[in-house]
Amino acid sequence: MTELSFLTEILDGLAQVLAHPLFYVAILLIVLQYRRQNSMERRMFGVRCSSLADQVLRSILYGVGGGLLATFLMTVIGVVLSPVDMTYVWVVALVLALVNVRYTCFAYAGGLLSLVSLILNALPTLMSGPDWLLGIYDDLKQLHVPDLMALVAILHLVEAILVRLHGDHAPLPVFVPGKRGRLVGGFVLQKFWVIPMAAFVVTGVPDSVLHTPSWWPLMSLGGLGIGAGLQIVPVPAILGYSGAALTKTPQQTSKHTSRWLLAYSVVLLGLAVGSSYVSALAWVAAVFCPIVHELLILREMRGEQSGHPIYVKPLQGLKILSILPKSPAKEMGLLPGETILKVNGTPVNSPYDLHFALNQNPAYAKLELLRPDGEVRFANTAIYTGDHHMLGVILVPDDNARQYVRLGTVSPWAWLWERMRGSKQTHSNYHEHS
Repeated sequence: MTELSFLTEILDGLAQVLAHPLFYVAILLIVLQYRRQNSMERRMFGVRCSSLADQVLRSILYGVGGGLLATFLMTVIGVVLSPVDMTYVWVVALVLALVNVRYTCFAYAGGLLSLVSLILNALPTLMSGPDWLLGIYDDLKQLHVPDLMALVAILHLVEAILVRLHGDHAPLPVFVPGKRGRLVGGFVLQKFWVIPMAAFVVTGVPDSVLHTPSWWPLMSLGGLGIGAGLQIVPVPAILGYSGAALTKTPQQTSKHTSRWLLAYSVVLLGLAVGSSYVSALAWVAAVFCPIVHELLILREMRGEQSGHPIYVKPLQGLKILSILPKSPAKEMGLLPGETILKVNGTPVNSPYDLHFALNQNPAYAKLELLRPDGEVRFANTAIYTGDHHMLGVILVPDDNARQYVRLGTVSPWAWLWERMRGSKQTHSNYHEHS
């Protein structure tokens, strides 16, 4: 019966997420983020490339699945959070965000706080000082590094799975400056998920001990203090992922990112569990957490910058960057990366050529296409009143394109300065884990 009571308490904690106001605040933030993406699509292409309702619904559904997985992992492993610790993590994360928005990730805040805590415990005890400083000092010394590192690892593990399953859905097509100054095509992969979780927290009330099974937990609870009570509480959270696909397809990019992120999270989780028994491993986990996370991001950024873009304007024809949903191009099965050579028998080398060729027979279009593997194929469709005048294809940019994106993360101060200057460039986060 202990296992059944344990499971019932966990499910009750998950159900309470639906009554938590932050859960709906998180959904609102996701809606605003996807509305911003739709606005960027309209500015660049004059049309919305993705459905707001579909994006939000998928984010919620995938996020609920991620929340169930995170709750299961934290329950089995025995991750116990401290409200005080989490308050410091959020404060540090927000401060780091002022330097660069991608530093909001808990890998940086959690790793930095863990190192500070370990260093303070290794130094002589501070005996005097202002009361507020002594209070912060005591809080940081008592920070439970293994549980904090385990939380970061589990969140990144869930993110890795979500990126693999959902990261390449409805990527945002963009034009970006290439290495030689000419614009090239690419994609920004931006996804956000609402993660409803139930987590164990320290209450400080000995009577609030849960009915736990004999095998629980896998982590040692020795660092939580004698007599500390436990309680299950709802914890709504948001996970976000942002990446760029210039030298790879969105599918290849999400798969590549997911694989490395999964390896990172598994190693960190092993170090976190081990550090609850062997204190020396806490130092390894605290250093590994932010440094390897940063190295993974820099590695991917360097790969995109040094590689050869695949969505570049060909010498002949028009290369397809993206396909609009519910368009003639979608019905014909046109794919990103294919090159349109002829339309209704007329060679096309510019958007004007394409528009002219389509107007020669407004009711029908026959296309000759070159696939990325070098094979030529044909596609045709009837054109009806109200269909997109360019068949619903977004083409790789030529020298006449005016709107473009600069990939890279900037500080809020730099973003505000650009807005005050009235810059017409569109900025997008290059790669961000949170």
